[in-house]
Amino acid sequence: MDIRKKIGFKEQLARLSPKENAFQELERQKILENVIGFVPAGDHTDISLLVSNLGLYLADKGFSTCILDAKVFYPNIYKLLDCEANLKGRGLLKSVRSDKVDFREEIIKTRFSNLYIMSTSPLDSMEDFFDIKEEEVERVILTLKEMFDLVLIDIPNFPPLEFCYSSIKNSNLGFVVWSERIDCPQNTSRLFQFMSSIGIGIAKFANIILSNQMGFNYDKEIIGDMNLRLMAEFPFIPDLIDCSLDGRVYLKETVLMDNRFKRSIDKLSEVILG
Repeated sequence: MDIRKKIGFKEQLARLSPKENAFQELERQKILENVIGFVPAGDHTDISLLVSNLGLYLADKGFSTCILDAKVFYPNIYKLLDCEANLKGRGLLKSVRSDKVDFREEIIKTRFSNLYIMSTSPLDSMEDFFDIKEEEVERVILTLKEMFDLVLIDIPNFPPLEFCYSSIKNSNLGFVVWSERIDCPQNTSRLFQFMSSIGIGIAKFANIILSNQMGFNYDKEIIGDMNLRLMAEFPFIPDLIDCSLDGRVYLKETVLMDNRFKRSIDKLSEVILG
């Protein structure tokens, strides 16, 4: 059965969006390549902080934006956006378990206009996800793709996990996020080798973001040597961490914005929006 016929996206979208005639507006300005994946290549990348701030930035531009927190064992996007956690068994877990779920009841609405979250519950058991099938994850991603202007996926770097490889497979555009650590090039190579071995193209993820830069003597030339592209660089900002500890979004609620961070967010959004 056609998923779109079963779920009724026009009705869902009209109820989700705070705008009147939201579906008509979406049809006029729909971004077809609208699923964007972010996967870490090592420690200290803080992808969740990046994705939550980027999601708010895009939502402020008027795009209905959903952040899919695919870190099913350790969800944290809801905390960074100051939302209540899903109850056990609700949200993403319930959505992948049944194709008859009404997504309107499983998506978290943040306090920010146009910004939503699809997430597991921190109370879910790890074993609840051991028998999830690839097609079930794919169905959720494709459903979100139709419901929202933009879907940002916070992907765990655990290649054999369905939520990892299926998220990479179904992303239209992807970024591998590095920190200034020696293992990032090797980890990226190993990730790409695994994806290629199971028939998933990795060209769309040949984009590197350098995160939490602290000014070490890091050799960026390795990025070009690996035929990858450096797309954005984000400095380490203590206030970014401080905001996250209080459930505040740096881009919206900091007293003094770091211009380097703002310029990088601007650049990244231009790439995503084309």
